Amino acid sequence: MAHITVKVTSKNQLTLPKRIMEQLDYPSHFKLNVVKGALWLFPARLVSLELQAKTAGIPLDVLRLAQRLVAEGKGAEPTPTEATTPPQPGG
Repeated sequence: MAHITVKVTSKNQLTLPKRIMEQLDYPSHFKLNVVKGALWLFPARLVSLELQAKTAGIPLDVLRLAQRLVAEGKGAEPTPTEATTPPQPGG
């Protein structure tokens, strides 16, 4: 496919041509990355928390709690394994 030029508006918006969106199956969102001065767009789809919970078989309230704890930086500390636990005296 030949290069396509699109205009950037005064609000820093651009419109992707319909034929491009058709080829990408109309993604709802894009992930962006700048690599060596070039903009890379990757099609992305957002998935609801409800669908994630259903797909993973996790109760929705548990997934919401986990998401909140991670956002607050309160993730669980790793527990030491038996192999890394120092031997007890007299044992």
